[in-house]
Amino acid sequence: MTATKTTLPAFKAWAKDTVPIARALMLAQAFAAVERERVAKYVRPIFESFPFVYGPIAARCGLEGQRITTEKDLYLCEDEKLLTAYYTACDAAHRAHGFRGPEGHCPALTAEYLVMEAERALIDAAAPLFGVTDVYGDNRKKYLDLLLGACVKAADEHGIRLTLEGR
Repeated sequence: MTATKTTLPAFKAWAKDTVPIARALMLAQAFAAVERERVAKYVRPIFESFPFVYGPIAARCGLEGQRITTEKDLYLCEDEKLLTAYYTACDAAHRAHGFRGPEGHCPALTAEYLVMEAERALIDAAAPLFGVTDVYGDNRKKYLDLLLGACVKAADEHGIRLTLEGR
């Protein structure tokens, strides 16, 4: 997509018109943070109850056979039976804590996916102005911060509420 020359007034008008998308993104971010913390409280004890160890794939790092102490390293465990039992226990815990999404899905990851969808909507909304459709890594964060900041400023300048209070 090719961007036309963007003027400051056009950017300000875009920011005002895009406040609803920015609001959706901020709500998704807040929900994802709260959901991640809530889920971690009941999943961490489940994780700690399993004797996960690094598999041969981690040998070149000198970790093979050592205990895995963080969930983010579970991909380095090669004990399929143990992993299946853990994920089954997590799924049962999600259900016990009110999650009604598809089996095998994590409520925190589902919430984080909603953030990515809202980020994509904001990037897509700005594409006609700047021609940016794909942006990754630190540049993605900076671009989203710029877009979100412009929308927050526009909301403030025009008296548009971004909170849930008094919807």
